[in-house]
Amino acid sequence: MPVPVRTYAISRTRQLLRLMLLVLLASVQMPAWATGPSLRIPLDSLGFQPQSTQFLLAGSSMLTVNYVDNQHLLFTFGVHRLMQRIANDPPDDEDRMVEAVLIELPSGRVLARTDWRLHDSGQYLWGLGHGRFLLRVHDTLTTFAPMANLASGQPFAQRGFLTTDRRIGAVLLSPESDLMIVETAERMPPVPAPRPPLFGPAPKPAPDPVGRPGDPDPVALSFYRLAMPGRGDVVQATLAGVAHSSHFGDVAAIGAGHIGVVDEGRQEWAFDFRPFHGKAKELAPFGSTCDPTPRFVSSSEFVAFGCHGGQTPMVLGGFNMRGEQMWEQNLFGDYVGTSMTFAPESGRFALGRVLGEAATVDLAIIPEQAYTAQNVVVYQTESGKQLLHVDCSPIARAGQNFALAPDGMSLAVIRDGAIAIYNLPPLSKKDQIELKEARALVPEENIQPIDFAEPTSPSATTASSSADEPAGSKAAPATSANVPKTTSISSAAPAPVASQPAPNAAVSGDAAPEQPRKPPTLYTLPGDKGNDQGNTAERETK
Repeated sequence: MPVPVRTYAISRTRQLLRLMLLVLLASVQMPAWATGPSLRIPLDSLGFQPQSTQFLLAGSSMLTVNYVDNQHLLFTFGVHRLMQRIANDPPDDEDRMVEAVLIELPSGRVLARTDWRLHDSGQYLWGLGHGRFLLRVHDTLTTFAPMANLASGQPFAQRGFLTTDRRIGAVLLSPESDLMIVETAERMPPVPAPRPPLFGPAPKPAPDPVGRPGDPDPVALSFYRLAMPGRGDVVQATLAGVAHSSHFGDVAAIGAGHIGVVDEGRQEWAFDFRPFHGKAKELAPFGSTCDPTPRFVSSSEFVAFGCHGGQTPMVLGGFNMRGEQMWEQNLFGDYVGTSMTFAPESGRFALGRVLGEAATVDLAIIPEQAYTAQNVVVYQTESGKQLLHVDCSPIARAGQNFALAPDGMSLAVIRDGAIAIYNLPPLSKKDQIELKEARALVPEENIQPIDFAEPTSPSATTASSSADEPAGSKAAPATSANVPKTTSISSAAPAPVASQPAPNAAVSGDAAPEQPRKPPTLYTLPGDKGNDQGNTAERETK
């Protein structure tokens, strides 16, 4: 039976339409951030050795990737090598070797490499910006600048920075590296390992003690203001104060001050910017059923993790120093840890979350199946727009396996056996305007001694002046688990000693004038009700 001509004509037309569509799609250039990585550098070509999954999931620092500048990467990873015995090596040391590789972009060419001998599995490397890095070996901190010293043939030459006879438990840096907090505790003898029983399960190992028994505030927080003059390798540190706390932890602080959290009752909170000297500046309110956790992402903007029901932080809000909540978004998927990297130059930050469920028993062996993924999202801070979603592999609970370029135009991720470089979209005109406005809100530089004594909270003053407020609804003094309890400078816990002179300081001006609180705006995802154009939008909450 012959095929009807009409049917044949329709089929031929469809073929022509499909061909035209394919040609059209091929002629349209998709942006690099929408089509995958623009560059992949295989880890094998760098001499990488596979890392222990158990150590990675337990939070050990086993590999790192950092931008030195926009055209160079620093990649470090653990290596298995013979190590020379050290006389009188402490019994609790866990010596290991780490290799560092300086990489040129986009060629992927290795410019230099070195190795370091470390004595524990904690974090050992921090990026200071301006091409400089901080290295920790035991309880000594040094700095190096690989590109500044590359021409001399000693790119990894180290400068003495800080040293202490106490145990360094944490090193915190502000997003723009103008403030460094070194948290230390008195070094105590290790807890003897329990003897294994003849029958039954092995006893749970005891955690390492923090300070002497009975000391309510064994952790000393030493605050240093940092300066990195010129393009060389010098990093100057000025000791600005010492505070004390009951435990190691994070502090939402920059060189000019810190964020205070005000409990206003009825699951309502408020944030105050508290200069280290001067009057507190009232910022935006925030609704949360759990204690919110603020984190600076630049010197004029911060985000806060909170809860809408329950005690698991599944809400992320963006705030500025004008007293506005710029946006709010939900976080999806249970997670056990977060890490962040910042690019204030472009008003961007990247948030990494390790998805899964934590072990129910402290120090328990963590099964691989407990963690499902490590997700990284790049945000435009002012709008809350999500620019890129990507997963890291292998999962590293300590983070440091992704990094934003200093200009915020690319993201480096350790993924699928390579360092993948993802190009990010350029700043729109709206982004540029909002970024300029945000930079104008940076608090005035403050070089006076750091003091955590709580100034009068504007929120507390306003709330307590009303006699009609029901009991329990008045604003309490600013509190936060992240703010040190005591603030006196004490000789009982000396600060780490700087290895070089501090820079000269000049007195700063008065605190910025207060701004009235404004209701927050909500980040609207494409397709949400009320978003006719399907683009990122902001709307006032009623």
